[in-house]
Amino acid sequence: MSILYVLFFLGNCLTACQKKIPSQSLQIFALDTFITLSADGNEAEEAVKAASSSLTALEKRLSRHIEGSEIDNLNHSSFGSPVTLSDDVYALLSKTLDMASKTDGIFDPTVGALMDVWGWNKDPDRIPQQDRIDEALSTLDYSRIHLLDDHQAYVDEGTIVDLGGVAKGYIADALMQQMKKYDVVRIILDLGGNICGWAKDRAIKVGVRSPKEESAMIAIVSVQEGSVITSGAYERYFEVDGKRYGHIMDTRTGYPVESDMLSVTVITEDGTLGDILSTTLFACGKEEAMELSEQLGVHCILCMQDGTLLVSEELKGSVDAQQGWTIQYFG
Repeated sequence: MSILYVLFFLGNCLTACQKKIPSQSLQIFALDTFITLSADGNEAEEAVKAASSSLTALEKRLSRHIEGSEIDNLNHSSFGSPVTLSDDVYALLSKTLDMASKTDGIFDPTVGALMDVWGWNKDPDRIPQQDRIDEALSTLDYSRIHLLDDHQAYVDEGTIVDLGGVAKGYIADALMQQMKKYDVVRIILDLGGNICGWAKDRAIKVGVRSPKEESAMIAIVSVQEGSVITSGAYERYFEVDGKRYGHIMDTRTGYPVESDMLSVTVITEDGTLGDILSTTLFACGKEEAMELSEQLGVHCILCMQDGTLLVSEELKGSVDAQQGWTIQYFG
């Protein structure tokens, strides 16, 4: 259970006990991570059950690792044999390609072959040969995804679409909208560090985990509705000769990102956008990340090696630095 969720859970339990509001929580393993769905309200149990069913259904459609999913079918398509996508998956791909363009390909959903070469679909322990990296890079270009009329699409030969960098944010948004239809007063979704929260009557406090200490936090963020999404190289990585290689790939080099930041946290009401940009800003580096976040109107926390938190000016009053960390605003 992550620090982020514990912070929510304790606060919600105390509130539920004081006001005798029904509370329901469910933890499941999906999207290659542990996920916690939580709600308070008269229909909390119904909301959580509905979200759990929807989560399973969405994963079966969006995961490239599930045979017969829409993305798996897309990866086996061709110019002569396009596939027909559902309305929402087609829209998600369209938005994903738009963001790939706006980030000049730093975020690229055709990263699948590169992820496979490095072995991130299992437990990597070695650096792949350069010729294999070069071969994977030759398939990596978002322009190799072709969206046609009537919700049809295909990819160029060898290209593998991987929505791992956007799926959790998109699914969290979808589950949140579904659960809000029930008689509930608070909802917390923890999708492996992607936190999506909503409260009817007050702000929710979200703890942002420290990249240096698993049991510590760098900041607490207050939100009433939205997502708090953090990316960094401190959770999934392997080491060779004392050097750490994280799972966030640099689409320009074919190697894991070497960032001057420890982590990036994006705070936004659009979880899909937040998921894309948390990894993109981390890959950009400090200067480009600040520039891009301002350009796109996204609020973020850039966690630096020296203990400084570079925080978007618009977040003043909603971010509290924890012991050992100091805030500098930008924008």
